[in-house]
Amino acid sequence: MTFLHRLFALGSALGLAAASAVVLVGPGGVAAATGVPACRPSQVRITTGVSEGAAGTIYVPLVFTNRGATCTIWGVPSVQPVTLTHHPVGPPARNDSIGLMPALHVVRHGQSVASALGVAETGNYPVARCHARRAWGVRVRLGSLAGPAVVKLGISVCTSQASTSVQLVVPGRTGVATS
Repeated sequence: MTFLHRLFALGSALGLAAASAVVLVGPGGVAAATGVPACRPSQVRITTGVSEGAAGTIYVPLVFTNRGATCTIWGVPSVQPVTLTHHPVGPPARNDSIGLMPALHVVRHGQSVASALGVAETGNYPVARCHARRAWGVRVRLGSLAGPAVVKLGISVCTSQASTSVQLVVPGRTGVATS
């Protein structure tokens, strides 16, 4: 039995629709499972969306908009705060989606998916543990979108511990999964 057949069997056993099992296929089976190729860096534009705050953290959507033919995007972006000259500032964003299964998103021309970038308020950390510094922007990579793209985003980050986090890519432009 192939991986895809086992995935369909598992989805059926859990009461999931067969279509939802397809979106859970990992990177090795993406094109074969959907027949839709992965997005290329040249066809995806990465921007920021409208920020929202909660409990000492500002969430900034990293929006991936398809400017080409229908393609697929999935996973958690790798995000590194950088200076104006694109040198790293502090540690990369930590993945807040550990243990969650990424979904494969089929993105048509003009459609977007997004990931929430959490930026903690550096003033909430003890000065000796944080060593805050301004970042000019963030360098973003996502799977086959190897770019990397650098997006302007003036933020304050800790240089001695991770003060940014990132989540799974979800449909839409907010970076927030809807039920």
